[in-house]
Amino acid sequence: MQLKNAVAPIVLAVAGLAILIFGLTNDQTAWFNLGGAAILIAGIVATLSAMDFFSKSIRMIILLALVVVSIALAFVDYKAIKDPLDFQAEKQKRYAHVIQNLKDIREVQMKYKEKYGKFTGGLDTMMNFLKNDSILVIKSVGTAPDTLTEAKAIELGIIKRDTTAIPAGVSIFNEEYLADRKVPFNLDSLPFVPFTKMAFSMDAGHVVRGRVKVPVFKVRDAAPYDIYDVLQVGSMDDPSTAGNWGE
Repeated sequence: MQLKNAVAPIVLAVAGLAILIFGLTNDQTAWFNLGGAAILIAGIVATLSAMDFFSKSIRMIILLALVVVSIALAFVDYKAIKDPLDFQAEKQKRYAHVIQNLKDIREVQMKYKEKYGKFTGGLDTMMNFLKNDSILVIKSVGTAPDTLTEAKAIELGIIKRDTTAIPAGVSIFNEEYLADRKVPFNLDSLPFVPFTKMAFSMDAGHVVRGRVKVPVFKVRDAAPYDIYDVLQVGSMDDPSTAGNWGE
């Protein structure tokens, strides 16, 4: 009869042991391991209690205390698992916006370099370029016959080239560029790290490659959600415009 009453406590002890082993072998937090150990102890004490190792009054006090502790530690275990998952979900959401902003800034830097032969290290300069500067866009008017090359058609006047100055912000962030975008676009928010009030950190300069000065730039998340995973695009050491998010 005593053994029958001890089945549930034994199951509890085994569950606690399993949780503890899982925690120790999978690099879980100290709180997780502590919770597993507490459940194991609770199961052992409950088993001894069920087998009449304690008087009835002491048994009730112990069981009540263990129930309270077990519930509290079970909640801690739940939080130990849930909080990292919530953190990763929030990080994934935020980083999608940060990466898009970094891509946008890179696009602006490339157009700025096309016009001025260098990158800019100032966010204010970048925004002034977007709002107050222009980019020359060459459009072809007319269609070349199949028997003529485009160059010959231009020479004969069949095709005409029309050069138009378009505001930089309009030219860069046109409908085609924004078509496949997954996050909203706001020009005024471009210099700022999404979900924060902090501006991106941006630098520009030159590196020497084969006795040639090559323009470089780097834009870095100045307020990273995960301080161990800081997003950036470009480099001040190499003529690279790649992002560090694995593109």
